[in-house]
Amino acid sequence: MSFLTQHPAFWLALAFLALLAANLYVFLTRNWEESLYPVDYARLNYALDVPTIRRWKLAGPQWVRLEVAWTQQPASWQLFIDGQAAQVLPGNALRIPLAGVQFDGSTAEPLEKFEHRYKLRPLPEGTGPDLDFTIVAIAADYYRARGMHFPSDLCLIYTDIPAGKYRRHPVSYWVDDYRYLGAETLTEVDRVVRQEIGVRDSDDTFTRMDKVMRYQRTQLVNAGGVPKDAFRWMNPWEMFQEMAAGTGKGWCTQNAQVFTLLANRAGIPTRFVFGANTVDNTLLYNGHSWAECWVKEQGRWAHVDPTHTLIAIQDKKGQVLNTADLMHLNEHETYEGVTARIMKDWHWEDLPAAAAAAPGVAVNVPYGLVNLLPKTHLNRQSIIKYRRPPNVEDTRDVYSMLLMSRTFTWTNVKRYLCQPTLAYSKLPTNGVSTYVLRQSLFLGLVVTATLLVASLR
Repeated sequence: MSFLTQHPAFWLALAFLALLAANLYVFLTRNWEESLYPVDYARLNYALDVPTIRRWKLAGPQWVRLEVAWTQQPASWQLFIDGQAAQVLPGNALRIPLAGVQFDGSTAEPLEKFEHRYKLRPLPEGTGPDLDFTIVAIAADYYRARGMHFPSDLCLIYTDIPAGKYRRHPVSYWVDDYRYLGAETLTEVDRVVRQEIGVRDSDDTFTRMDKVMRYQRTQLVNAGGVPKDAFRWMNPWEMFQEMAAGTGKGWCTQNAQVFTLLANRAGIPTRFVFGANTVDNTLLYNGHSWAECWVKEQGRWAHVDPTHTLIAIQDKKGQVLNTADLMHLNEHETYEGVTARIMKDWHWEDLPAAAAAAPGVAVNVPYGLVNLLPKTHLNRQSIIKYRRPPNVEDTRDVYSMLLMSRTFTWTNVKRYLCQPTLAYSKLPTNGVSTYVLRQSLFLGLVVTATLLVASLR
């Protein structure tokens, strides 16, 4: 025995077994809904496909530099100042001359009189949206003359353009290509999209969303119910076929998965979103699944609930609202002017506001009339989770499913260790500490295994 304890491999083997046991314990006793990582609103909702400002910098008293974050790289930009074309700026060096004089308080003119409106238009025209902002240049002497030390001149900038060094993702980051379905299956899905759903190249995003929703609700009108275990690892096309044929039932998760597949193949970038918040896998604050569609005409994500035929929610200006927007909206019940795009045929047959709508035709109704479910699952307790591709479910406690699909298994391994689902919540989550623990234990296991093998050579 003393010989064994003196051999380096003995202690390494003990460490390996202890770490293996710790890894298994953490995995087997995990909260099913804790594979998430909290991030900010901007990272989730301000896509790189729409130009934003990464950084502003004052370059002397007469110039402002700005760094644009965008997937496009325009050759140049047309600068307008106070509505007049000023000059063309090279696309890789946006250095803007400040118009007029600085505000220094030497006259009776108010600060507002020193405002100047700027517009940057990417060239050639049609490349993307204009960038609009207003700048007021203020001299440091204004403060110094009044007894406040101020080290340098400054600018006030008024704009709705998101600005900052936050992390950004292109829309494609969220879009599943569904390669794991195989070429033959994708060909069949694309045939359905064209021939049965009737999507045309000329259709705008709302038209495509309407068509996909109408088709799915028609095909799955009697498919609601408890899903079988196999639906956790099966791909969404197989689930759709079983639900349409009457051999399978589905909840919100299956409806959202099917919609995400059909919408993506219909040319609508769509991501799967869900909001389960649980304690010990037995207590449930809320739980629902839905989708978000990228409305390219607006450069915004739109909340879509295929289970309840909510095609989009729009504010009083007609802008689509994402899930996080709705969570804040619901808390304060600020619904004035907010509308929901629905089809009355499913869930809303008795809604008076939609009584005049033709069957299968989308109609806008006051959001407050159809928001019972969103109010329930989007509240202060909500943890909104945005799934990255591939669009497969998380494993729970039936581990034999890990033998059924390579995509399902490998995706779950990555989610558990290094690719958590990104999430947004008003309350703190355990996401960061959960992954620190998982990754530390797994790294320790790998290191001890490597050292153990080396010591036995």
